[in-house]
Amino acid sequence: MNLLAAILQLGCSPRSVSQPDLLLITIDTLRADFVHSYGFSREITPNMDALAARGVLFETAIAASTVTVPAHASIMSSRYVREHSVGYENGATRLAGVTTLAESLHAAGYDTAGFVSNVVLKTRTGLDRGFDVYDDRLPSGELNRPDYFERSADATVGRALTWLAQPRERPFFLWVHLQDPHGPYAPPPDWADVAEEIPLRVNRELPVLRWNRGRGGIPAYQALDGIRRAPQYAGLYAGEIAFTDHWVGKLVAAVDRDQAVIALTADHGESLDEDGFFFQHGHTTTPEQVLVPLIFVASDIAPGRIEGVASHVDIAPTLLELAGLAVPEAASGISLVPVLRGEAPLPDRAVLSDIGHELSAYDSKGYLTVKVLDPDPPDWQRFERVEGGWRKSAASPLPPAIRDYLSSAVAHVPAHAMSDEDVERLRALGYLPPAPVEE
Repeated sequence: MNLLAAILQLGCSPRSVSQPDLLLITIDTLRADFVHSYGFSREITPNMDALAARGVLFETAIAASTVTVPAHASIMSSRYVREHSVGYENGATRLAGVTTLAESLHAAGYDTAGFVSNVVLKTRTGLDRGFDVYDDRLPSGELNRPDYFERSADATVGRALTWLAQPRERPFFLWVHLQDPHGPYAPPPDWADVAEEIPLRVNRELPVLRWNRGRGGIPAYQALDGIRRAPQYAGLYAGEIAFTDHWVGKLVAAVDRDQAVIALTADHGESLDEDGFFFQHGHTTTPEQVLVPLIFVASDIAPGRIEGVASHVDIAPTLLELAGLAVPEAASGISLVPVLRGEAPLPDRAVLSDIGHELSAYDSKGYLTVKVLDPDPPDWQRFERVEGGWRKSAASPLPPAIRDYLSSAVAHVPAHAMSDEDVERLRALGYLPPAPVEE
């Protein structure tokens, strides 16, 4: 028996628990429309599709932010971006002052472990709170930024499988974050040609930008030798997703399908020529960056697809109720359990995506967006959902509830002091300004 088979066998060993095991998988930079069960034409995600086939898929799930730390802070706290101390910053602030999903489950007797793959999710951002094990050992440097450390899906899942193989008498909560679809798109050789090219509106060669963000070209950190055409990049992005899906399958196979609740989502999406932006995220809250997969699997819920709008902030309340625990009154999200069990429809409500300088509110018919540039922002711009996309409609006054949200933001809590190495990594990613030039 090889090591992986032994791990899978041990991970599925029977034991008696009164509460379900919980597995939360978050995938970095995964657009919903690149998952086959969400409509992608190529079958590159068989394991995610298998989860969707035996669980409940939410057709319109909205990321709370389009950058990694704020999105995960909202997942773990059930608070929107301005309601938690991370705010809209991505690495310089820390989650504090609110009980996290892991803390609630740990207090209820769960063994808790988190395995992350992105340098901005290291312990200094406070997302480790409530975890018995928080594994943020990142051995590899990114292709174009060797000081920006990350971990590939095979390595992260391998460590999570080792943890799962340990005997335990209590239920577990396991969070696994997988980084691979985040650029630069460099799937392992066996996965590089999975999807070949993906047609985009632009087929020409693109210039490489000087910076990591901007219109009309390839972000500097995404530059690949000899590759400049947009469809080639989209094909490599699909290859990264296929590689990640393979390891999602290995992870899911290691949990007992009769005892485990599984939730899968992404922190945000990615631009692929929307509004002239290529292969980047974090600059807007428009659909290509906020529409993410959201799938729940549990033994007592029937498979199905749910229309309407769900949010990152709904994940913690849902997992807590599935574990038989109370949902905190301060949660901004709702438990989706009545919807999963067919006991109630998904309420028609607005959910938020916030990156600081831009805020959008999504409902079942479309979304409103506003540039937040001053204490008294302008009117909303409305976009209605139509077949094949979105149609701009008339602007409308800013709703009072949104004015209240903007004016009552929680103070940001600085993360633990960064080492010089951490500072340089965040600068390389574009999350901190360049170092001043000495004259």
